[in-house]
Amino acid sequence: MTRHTHERAHTPFTGDALAAADLLAEAGFDVRSDLGQHFLRSKNAAHRLLDCAELPDQGQVLEVGAGLGTLSGAVAETGRRIWAVEKDRRLGGVLQDALRRFGPRARVSISDVREVDLDEGLVPGAVLLAIMPFDWELSAALTRHVFASTPKVQRGLVVVPSRMLDQYQAAGEEAGGLRLCEVDGISRAEFWPKAPEALRVVSIERLR
Repeated sequence: MTRHTHERAHTPFTGDALAAADLLAEAGFDVRSDLGQHFLRSKNAAHRLLDCAELPDQGQVLEVGAGLGTLSGAVAETGRRIWAVEKDRRLGGVLQDALRRFGPRARVSISDVREVDLDEGLVPGAVLLAIMPFDWELSAALTRHVFASTPKVQRGLVVVPSRMLDQYQAAGEEAGGLRLCEVDGISRAEFWPKAPEALRVVSIERLR
């Protein structure tokens, strides 16, 4: 596949996160560096992130950059509602296939999250749960956008490059009206392609 093509990624989703990510790699999938693109390889890592997120039992989750649906599927398996947003149209079919069995509680949007009406699809108290792009500036921009565009997202848990957290902390804890706090780490090897720098699992709270 060539970069920026909008054809479906013809990769069977087996329900095994490791197999799905590795199949993309073996097929020579052209990762989009402009999106900071990467794929979670371990279901165990997805479940660990869910534990850190401490989601309310009946809550709704927004995932930005849902990719192959590994994290989205883990959320939906708990019975919670998930809205999975993915920009890369090549992955649309794979993501929809991965979440189809969850019916109406799993919503998929193939679009840039900055072009989506989040207020229309979220309920108050929704939680952002996402593995943000490995480009730290893009990670920061998307995180700010979600919280600035809708008051319905009150908190979040994101995986981000270390430099994004460093920049927020250097700007002061109230940068952008958000408080970011590192709660865990995650191995770069949990992703394909492997992350180019250290990653942090970060909780986000809205201050106002």
